[in-house]
Amino acid sequence: MPSDPSQPIFAYTERLPQVKRVLHLFPDRVEIAAKWTLGKDYKSTVRLDGLTPQFKLHTLRNRWFKRSIMIGSLAVAVAVVFARGEYPDWVKHNAPLAWAIAGVCAIVAFRSLRKRRYARFSRKDGSPGLDVFDAGPDRARFDEFLREIQKCIRRSDR
Repeated sequence: MPSDPSQPIFAYTERLPQVKRVLHLFPDRVEIAAKWTLGKDYKSTVRLDGLTPQFKLHTLRNRWFKRSIMIGSLAVAVAVVFARGEYPDWVKHNAPLAWAIAGVCAIVAFRSLRKRRYARFSRKDGSPGLDVFDAGPDRARFDEFLREIQKCIRRSDR
C-alpha cells in the first residue's frame, strides 16, 4: 500500500459499449471517472466504510443489444420496402440511409452480444453500492481488484 493517501492503491479501467470507467481505489474510497459514449463525463466517489466486503457476481447482456437488433431489423425492412416499392424518387434515395443504419445497428449488436460478468458490493443497508464490470483492458486484473477492494473495506470497518 502506498504511504501517500493521495495516491491510489489500484487503478482499474473497464470498457462497455456505452461507457468507459476508470476506478481509482484509495484506502477509504473508490473514485470513479466515467466517460459516456453518447453523453458527458461524470465523476463519483463511493466511500468504502458504507459497503459490505462480500460481493455478488452477476452476469448480464448489455441493454443496447436488444435495442440494436430491433432498430436494425426495422431499418432493413424499411430499406427493402423503399427500394422495391413504387415510391417517389426522394423516398427511394433514402434506402441507402436505412442500410447504413442497419449496418451501425449490426456493429452495436455484435459489440454488445457477449454477456458481461460484474461484481456488486452492497451498502450495509442492502442497497446497491458499487458495481465493477469484468470488461475492458484490465479484465485480467478483475479478481485482483475485487480482493483489493475487500481488503480496504475490511480495514475501513476497524
